[in-house]
Amino acid sequence: MIRTLISRLTGWLRATTTRAASSGFAPPWSRSRCSPSWRELLDELKSTAWTCASLNASVCASFPPRLYVRTGTGQPAPRVATRAVRHKSGHEHIEEVVEHPLLDLLAQVNPVHNGHDLWEITTLYQEVFGVAYWLLEFGPLGTPIAIWPLPSQYVTPYRDPNSRSLVDAYLYRVGAEQLRFSPREMIAFRYPDPREPYLSGLSPLRACFEQARLLSELSAFKQARFHNHALPDALICPDQVIGEDERDRLEQRWNNKLRHGGAGRVLVTESAMRVQLLEHSMGDLAALADQRATKEDIANAFGVPLAYLTSQTNLANLQAAEQQHAAQTIRPRLRRRDEKLNEQLVPLFDPTGRLFLESDDPVPGNRELLLREREMYLRRGVLTINEVRSELGLPPVPWGEGKHSD
Repeated sequence: MIRTLISRLTGWLRATTTRAASSGFAPPWSRSRCSPSWRELLDELKSTAWTCASLNASVCASFPPRLYVRTGTGQPAPRVATRAVRHKSGHEHIEEVVEHPLLDLLAQVNPVHNGHDLWEITTLYQEVFGVAYWLLEFGPLGTPIAIWPLPSQYVTPYRDPNSRSLVDAYLYRVGAEQLRFSPREMIAFRYPDPREPYLSGLSPLRACFEQARLLSELSAFKQARFHNHALPDALICPDQVIGEDERDRLEQRWNNKLRHGGAGRVLVTESAMRVQLLEHSMGDLAALADQRATKEDIANAFGVPLAYLTSQTNLANLQAAEQQHAAQTIRPRLRRRDEKLNEQLVPLFDPTGRLFLESDDPVPGNRELLLREREMYLRRGVLTINEVRSELGLPPVPWGEGKHSD
């Protein structure tokens, strides 16, 4: 009975996923126009959108995950180099692993990319397309020896006709060639997409695409007005009627003498005339207000505080913005990334489930609290100096084993 129910449920999910992918579902407010293509998304990756996307990617890359091993009651000690024992509960010890093939892989992921490159480009693809793909290269022992991040715009999940799987392969388009990779070779990092929660991802850039395009159009209009609006800087009005040839001669003389760095020179004419200088604004207050509001909408979609995008701020606002950005934007992204790695990458190296990856908490307040706790434990004799040095990655010292209390 249960197996039948599960089979019917998975069949319904596959059918729903297929219909959603084929119907090109779009929310009601955007059904009047097609969803943006990957080229259109990349075209809008500039200005405020690029600032926000690159900021989130670089901050996430600054918190690479650490490798830990858990040891429960009755389990043997880890056979890998560890440090900094920390207690998770009364029945389990957590130690950080300092030497392991997985760490070597994440440090130099392929001949082109290092670890920081991998974390940054992975987050950047998710910020733009909502999904990032890793292609795993396996060695003779059946474990990954290289990771190749693939451009998300060229990867398509594929399901064979009448298949019982959600994904049978990932198709990668390279020019006119199409490569097919099995799901075991790929790891997909996806942002949540309420329209299609199984194969798609909703990126912040897609969520604010209309605002990003509007900001681009406002900038393009301003530039076009600057170059092409045909507004003169001055009007020359002779006191008497002159012929067309004389008008053209005077206009050419004026332009030749004063253009290309000639501003500020004196032009003497042989007849009486009046010169009126024109001052025109590059935009009205309503357009500037729209531009500020659009910029704020884009920043909100990426979870980037406005204090990061303006010079009109102070130290207190910047500190509050850093706290907000780390807690509400960076920490959920790191948690989602680590969970996917523990689900699909770590078991390829450790099928026992004792190893796991976890990133440091990016919230500044939490880091300060950890430092205060460590200092208190050191004063109270809970930790030794060498234990604290081990947590910091420093070698032990001869005088660091004793307990020191107040």
